[in-house]
Amino acid sequence: MQKKFKEKYNEGCIKVFTIIKLLYEDRAYYDDVMAVFMTEGDKEKQHVMLNKFLNTLKIFGLKIVKTNNQYKLLNNPFPVPFDFDDIKSVNCFEKYYNALPEGKLKNSLKLFLDTVKERFNDQANEMLLTMESTDKADFSFYFADRREQIDRCEKVCRDSFKINLKYLDNNEEISVFCIPKQMIYENKQALLRVYKISECEIADIPVPKITEIEQLPTIKAGLEVPKVVTYKITGRLSNAYILKENEYMREQLPDGSKIIVNKGEPTEQLLKRLLRYDYDCTVLAPKELRTKMISLINDTLKNYA
Repeated sequence: MQKKFKEKYNEGCIKVFTIIKLLYEDRAYYDDVMAVFMTEGDKEKQHVMLNKFLNTLKIFGLKIVKTNNQYKLLNNPFPVPFDFDDIKSVNCFEKYYNALPEGKLKNSLKLFLDTVKERFNDQANEMLLTMESTDKADFSFYFADRREQIDRCEKVCRDSFKINLKYLDNNEEISVFCIPKQMIYENKQALLRVYKISECEIADIPVPKITEIEQLPTIKAGLEVPKVVTYKITGRLSNAYILKENEYMREQLPDGSKIIVNKGEPTEQLLKRLLRYDYDCTVLAPKELRTKMISLINDTLKNYA
């Protein structure tokens, strides 16, 4: 009698851990969970046993919901003590996630957020809900007067089509075929980042400068090859320079100067940055960017003429 009693409870423990394993692996589908109780007889009895075991898990502190024929684990039995600043960071990441176009980065960020939120305790969940309900700000909160225009830009970033973009540059309207990438919010500026197809370069276009966005019937496909810029840095800059995320050092010369290769940084942004390095920086390639750099330098010198 005692032996059968122990066997019964051993089997029960195995079923509990089997369900927990399915929940942790996010594959606790109804049929798979019911299969755990196949030895318990008819289906009515299986349902009774399932409810019994789910109640057992609730006693352990696990919160479980059934959605679209699958059981989902809403919390973790080993929560992390997140403080208010941690929750603010999670909230910030969520807003950034919502602003991203569909793609690998957005999927990876969602996986990260889901993993972090699994470790929330009740207090952390409450803080996040309170923050979301009281803090209506998003990455475009400086641009309420541009809300409609920003929504349009975010939509074309999410879609899978090329666009014909028209915008003002020095009061001249420019028309360019491009692939919308994402919205950028920095220094109280709203910028639409695009890949210019003919120039093979990334550009950040100020939203207030955009006059028209025409979505083309062509689906964006194929490899995007951003423009590669090579430049040389010398002197003290060479010793103190920290490579950016999209850069690598191709060569270090005997005099200590370095050849840097930059790939994918918006051209205008890159040239303005290099311009600040003064005599310690020289653009080597491509040729048209050397010419553009010279033009920027001459425009600057005119201010002192």
